[in-house]
Amino acid sequence: MPKIAYKIAIFLVLGITFNPILALAQANFNPHLIITDTELQNYQDWTRSDIQAFLNNKGSYLRNYQAEDASGTIKNAADIIYDAAQNYQINPKYILVTLQKEQSLITDDTPTERQLDWATGYAVCDGCNINDPKVQSHKGFGNQVDGTAGIMRWYYDHQDQSYVKKINTPIRIDNRDVTPQSWATAFLYTYTPHLHGNQNFHRIWTTWFDEVYPNGTLLQSASSSDYWLIQNGIRRRFASKSALVTRLDPKTAITVSDIDLTNYQIGSEISFANFSILRAGNTTYLLDYDTLRPFASDEVVRKLGYNPQEIDDVNEADLAGFSRGQVITVSSTAPLGVIYRISDLKNTLYLLKDGTFYPLVDPAVATANFRSLPVEKHVAKDLRNFPVADVPLTFADGSLIQIKDSNLRYVIDRGKKRQIADNDSFIGLGYKQSNVVTVPLLAALNIPSGETLFVNRSLQSSRDKFLGDSLGQVPDLFTTKVPSYLVAEYPSGRIVAGKDIDSRRSIASLTKLMTAYEALNQNFKLTGTLTYNAKTHAADPNSLKLVTGEKLKKVDVFNSMLVGSVNTAARMIAQNSGLESESAFINAMNQRLTEWGADSTSLADTSGLDENNKSTARDLLKIFTKVVANKTIKDSLFQTKYSFKEVVNKNSSATHTFNNTNQLIALTGRNYRILASKTGYTEEAGATMIMLVESRKTKKQYTVITLGNSDYKHRFEEPNKLATWIATGNVTIAIRN
Repeated sequence: MPKIAYKIAIFLVLGITFNPILALAQANFNPHLIITDTELQNYQDWTRSDIQAFLNNKGSYLRNYQAEDASGTIKNAADIIYDAAQNYQINPKYILVTLQKEQSLITDDTPTERQLDWATGYAVCDGCNINDPKVQSHKGFGNQVDGTAGIMRWYYDHQDQSYVKKINTPIRIDNRDVTPQSWATAFLYTYTPHLHGNQNFHRIWTTWFDEVYPNGTLLQSASSSDYWLIQNGIRRRFASKSALVTRLDPKTAITVSDIDLTNYQIGSEISFANFSILRAGNTTYLLDYDTLRPFASDEVVRKLGYNPQEIDDVNEADLAGFSRGQVITVSSTAPLGVIYRISDLKNTLYLLKDGTFYPLVDPAVATANFRSLPVEKHVAKDLRNFPVADVPLTFADGSLIQIKDSNLRYVIDRGKKRQIADNDSFIGLGYKQSNVVTVPLLAALNIPSGETLFVNRSLQSSRDKFLGDSLGQVPDLFTTKVPSYLVAEYPSGRIVAGKDIDSRRSIASLTKLMTAYEALNQNFKLTGTLTYNAKTHAADPNSLKLVTGEKLKKVDVFNSMLVGSVNTAARMIAQNSGLESESAFINAMNQRLTEWGADSTSLADTSGLDENNKSTARDLLKIFTKVVANKTIKDSLFQTKYSFKEVVNKNSSATHTFNNTNQLIALTGRNYRILASKTGYTEEAGATMIMLVESRKTKKQYTVITLGNSDYKHRFEEPNKLATWIATGNVTIAIRN
């Protein structure tokens, strides 16, 4: 019996696959190469209709917006963007990303006049006076779009100017050395001389426009019955059902919008069924996926049992683009392939093809890769008839696998297994658990590892598709004077109702949710103690009446922050998180928010006292869903009362007891249970509230958010009404999906 060497390598005979939708590959940010010159200057990439379709797909305010262009003519936003792209030969996608990066104009439901007037941030520099007549001359949506496209072309035409950053020339950006590897990257730093802004540009670009589908992905157009195969960065349409089903299982197709499809150039059609017999001139071929294998003669065709009626006559032009493979002779063994099941080797499977046996890394490979091939029963001695390859065959590109007895899932991409980073990525790509193949650890180890696939729907901008809320057009089903509210199903995040959910507002102590999450994801442990220092930890009000030198258990500080909303506790935690400073901690929180795609959220401190801690109801839904997934935080937010005693006390206040700041917890007769909650209040923010509630009637769970409530005395009435309303179970959900 031949000895099979299971090397960590891969040898694919057939490259078939499927894959996902909606999706945003979060490639690592490379500050030296943000985009290429080809990408920036591809002005023919999208038509006027493509731009309009993109705005429609995003449900953007700009889809129906009209304004004067740079010449003073009233036009639709899509026309203004298209014309500027054509005039300056700059990719319209660059303009769209800049509109989002600078003013969130693709995703903001109700942009202000100021956002529209300074749409791309053109001529508005850090030290500029917006009232300067020279700056004012660039005011207006049309002028801004024209300016941002025009300046990029001007940079290309005036590369020698001293203030234009140069390719392959080191520059200093935010105390970091950067060497632009494309002129486009250099120009982006000239336009926005900060890392954070360009990191946002990169994230939005890759979210919207990157080719995110692994090789072999099967996509279906949402507007037609067309199926497309992603191969080597292009999309190829299946011309017939037989061409499709002889290669792939249509059930694995991911339905995508035509906008998603436009990220890929169109390649040649897949016109013939796999294993077709084609005749061009005097030569007959077997089509083996994308390889044409000529028969040595017509006699070989007859001896191998092919009926003349099975042969399709084609022109040489029909065969353009196919590679030529091994000639099929009368002595060829299994040119199509056959699966051998070796009964006395625990039913181990081999592929016999063209006189060579290829061991399969796992039995499931036969179904995934070779479902159309016959399976024959054999014994080990039959393997002596032909040579056995050293390297086992593994799953085809696009296959989903999961290691047995683990939650690790992978997608095969160009012969490597790429771990899918998290469940958000899995769902965001459109994968289905029913298509996942479970394999033993040994089989997985025999597949080389590739880069982790982090494709997360929540990375899309705040008004993009998030957990079922597709267009952001949320019905206002509940009458309230509260300026902004949101109710969503938990944990799906499907928004039931809301009002002004994309308006940015100060959030007060809701900030502490992020402080808790970031601390636990840095190096803050709940064991041990902290010592209070008035010089570095003080925050108004000093509700614990701490004095310098007093020592508290870390777990007590943590619960004080979340249950009692103690501001001092937030500072103590941030400064003991393992990061070098409280400022570094705040930066880390903002970076995490960027990674989560909470585009409209920014934090200026750890407690929420600063009015510049701002977010939207939609962003807070996203944030809260992630935060309460942490059991430690959720358990703390569930507590109705908390008591503790200081480890070292230096005044008369050694023992502390406080109730949860959410007074609804003490309210009797509620038709809902409160599973987690956090409140906040400052004069600038008004009263804020976020709760996870469960209907006593239906047992369904919901997230309830209220922002900007100016009625402090009655601040709990509206959240209670909202929770009571949704807990009845009689609410008609009218989300447009």
